[in-house]
Amino acid sequence: MNNTDTGLILDSWLALFPPCLSILLAITTRQVYVAIFAGIMAGSILRSQDLFTGITGSFNAIADTFHSSSSVRSLIFIFMIGAIINVMKQSGGVEALIYHLSQKRKMVKSKASAQLITFSFGFLMCLEGTGSMMLVGLVGRPLFNQFNISREKLAFVANCTGAPLAWLVPFSGAGIFLTSLITDQVENGTLSEQPMHYVFAALPYQIYTIAILTLVPLLALKKHDFSSPDSSETTLPNAGHVSDHQPQSSVLAILLPIVILLAGISTIAYASGDGNILAGDISSAIYWSGFVSLIGSGLYFCINQIKVEQYVEWCVQGMKDMLPAVIILTLAFSLSRITGDLGTGKYLASFVSKELPIWLVPASVFVICVLISFSTGSSGATVSIMTPVIIPLAVGVGVPVPLVIAAIISGAVFGDQSSPISDSVIVASSAADCPPEKHFATQLPYTLAVALLSLAFYFVLGFIA
Repeated sequence: MNNTDTGLILDSWLALFPPCLSILLAITTRQVYVAIFAGIMAGSILRSQDLFTGITGSFNAIADTFHSSSSVRSLIFIFMIGAIINVMKQSGGVEALIYHLSQKRKMVKSKASAQLITFSFGFLMCLEGTGSMMLVGLVGRPLFNQFNISREKLAFVANCTGAPLAWLVPFSGAGIFLTSLITDQVENGTLSEQPMHYVFAALPYQIYTIAILTLVPLLALKKHDFSSPDSSETTLPNAGHVSDHQPQSSVLAILLPIVILLAGISTIAYASGDGNILAGDISSAIYWSGFVSLIGSGLYFCINQIKVEQYVEWCVQGMKDMLPAVIILTLAFSLSRITGDLGTGKYLASFVSKELPIWLVPASVFVICVLISFSTGSSGATVSIMTPVIIPLAVGVGVPVPLVIAAIISGAVFGDQSSPISDSVIVASSAADCPPEKHFATQLPYTLAVALLSLAFYFVLGFIA
């Protein structure tokens, strides 16, 4: 490809074609793998200016992802997160913790305390959104049944601890997913700081995720329940009650893997930062701590009569559960590199700087991500498609990068949580034993209100920035 052709591609609308194709296919087909790969192939053909070379180059672009040690480490850590989540599920620690709080500590005494305890359990599984929702449903069913709280409310609580919490925690699967996408922008020279710097700096601007998580305890303390007009608010069928019999497992079975992981991250970051955690190599600390957590938890379970074969089986099954996320992230890395080669972000930045007031960029990014995620039902697909495009745009027009990252996540999480085709709606409904259509109808007024509040904030933050 000669320089003239390269200039044509970098300075024309063709630079926008690969991500736009991915967005269009994601919305119309709802097949994320196909959508992102189509964008990779289209970009590879444009980059090579030859059909055959472009098609073969798209396959090589995926393989090239594994040349980056940071990308490979991110993929491995997501597998480890899946293993940790499944170990916590299979160990019986959940039942032990429910018994400890409800029977021994007598902490669950009212509707409000039942909801707050259930909500807090989601934070134990904050490493992965689906696991968090399933845990909240598992814990909440007997507690909500005991206090006659509607199943729609339980589905809402479960959904709020899924994607919103996962994207807000830097060391969760979603957090590592985001860090990996940002790392790609650092490696290609678009960004200059460490990836975790941008992840942490974006946290205060995640208006939607923070607001929707805050809404759950507020509604609990206000004793506000909700359901669709034709639903019953009395009991949760097949939910059962809190067991009076002490489980064989210990509370440590669910707490230990997370405690080891967090302690490992803190210790390694502290050591690598010469006494300053934030100055340490947090990305490496997170990666190494995944191994430390699995090994430490394995030793604990072996001492407590769990066979090594059984523990390994738990880990392998958990890793299998994370395979879809790993595939999406691998494809997203490839699309990111190709759009970077085409200069998609630079072209979009030059176009926006001429056509759109700079202060409207954060709000516009939020709205676009809301539309994409609501149409696709996937926050991961939205973030993976938009991040490689929007970060160079922000750098080009001078908008703070953490602000646009937060706008991407907030918009993506709204659609993931609210769309009727989202897996989060299905999983939360299943966890709460609530029909998906009722969960969708009862939560939408709340998520929509929070989204409008977030949009107003991004208008203000864009004007200030």
